[in-house]
Amino acid sequence: MAFKVRNYVIIPTYKEAKNLLKLLPMLRKYHVIVVDDDSQDGTAAVCRRFSNVKLITRIGKRGMASASLDGMRSIADKNANIVFMDADLEHDPSKVKALFARLRSVDFVVAVKNGKRAFFRSSISWAGKKATHVILPDTKMLHDPMSCFFGLRISSIDKKMLQKIYVEPFGKLMIVIFESLKPASKVGEVTYTYGSRELGPSSFGTAPIMDYAKELFRLNDNRFLYFLIIGVLGIPLNEGLAALFYPYLPLAYVFLSAITISMIVNFVANHYITFRGRTSFWRAFVKFLAITAVITGVTNFVVSLALSYFIFYLFANMFGIIAGFIVKYGLSETVIWKTPGQRHKADEIIR
Repeated sequence: MAFKVRNYVIIPTYKEAKNLLKLLPMLRKYHVIVVDDDSQDGTAAVCRRFSNVKLITRIGKRGMASASLDGMRSIADKNANIVFMDADLEHDPSKVKALFARLRSVDFVVAVKNGKRAFFRSSISWAGKKATHVILPDTKMLHDPMSCFFGLRISSIDKKMLQKIYVEPFGKLMIVIFESLKPASKVGEVTYTYGSRELGPSSFGTAPIMDYAKELFRLNDNRFLYFLIIGVLGIPLNEGLAALFYPYLPLAYVFLSAITISMIVNFVANHYITFRGRTSFWRAFVKFLAITAVITGVTNFVVSLALSYFIFYLFANMFGIIAGFIVKYGLSETVIWKTPGQRHKADEIIR
C-alpha cells in the first residue's frame, strides 16, 4: 500500500505580517508552517485567517535558519515533502508547485535565482558561492549553494541525523541539510526569477555572513582553517628561504628552491594535522608529488616569476603563494587526501 505524501511549506518570519497577507493566499493548497520569532506585529492574527496554516511562536530565539529547522522537526510525517521559503516575496510563490513536482523524482531540489541584484549583494553572493565550492567540494554541482529556497523529501535524511542537525541562527539551512543527505542522493534544480522585497527591512547584514562562514568551517570539520593556518605559517618559511637564496642563486632558482622546501614541510604538517587519518602517508605523498607539487608549484612559480618583472620580488613571491594555496586546497580535498571509497552526496544535478 502506497503512503500518501503530504506537502509542507515552512516559512520563518520576524515582523513579516504584511508580507504574509500577500503570500499565504497563494499557498492554500499546502500545509504551511509559519515559525515566528515573537514578532508582535499581528503575525498570529494573520495566520489564524488560514485553516491550512500552523503557527509556531518562538520566544527568545532569533534567526531564519534555526526557525526553519524547528519547523522541519515539528513534522511527524515520515513521508513528507518540504519546501522552505522566505516570507518577503523575493522567492517566487508560483515556483512552489514546481519544487514539489521535482520531489517526485529527486530527493533534494534547489531553486536557483536568475534575476538581477544590487552589485554589492551580488558580489557577496558570488564570493560566498566560490568559498562554498572550495570548502565543501560536495557542493560543486550546485549552481546556487547559498539558496534559501529549496525542498527535500524528509526521508532523504537519516532520522538520527535529523535530530543532530545544527545550524547557526542566521546561517544557510540549505547547505547544512545538503551535507546531511544520505550518500548518492538524487538532486535537482528549478530556476526562478528573483523578486524584490516589497515591505519591511532586509535581513541581510554582517550577522548572516559571519554565521554562514562559521557554518562552512564547522561542516568542513575546520580542515580549511587548519590548512590556512599551516599555509600562513609556511609564508615566512618560504619568504625566508627566498631571501636566504637570493644572493647566491639566479631568481628562477630562488623561487624554485623556496617553493619546493616549503611545500614539503607544508605537506607533512597537513597530513598529520589537517587530514589526519584519511589515507596513508605514502599514498598521499605519491599523489602530492604527481599532482599537487606540479600544478600548485607551477602556479606559484609562474605567477611569482611573471610578477617579478613588475613588482618587488618578495611581493611577487607572495602573490604566487596565494595563487598556489587556492589550487592546492581544492586538490588536497578531492584528490590527495580523498578517503578511499568515499561517496559524495550527489554525483550530478538531474534536470
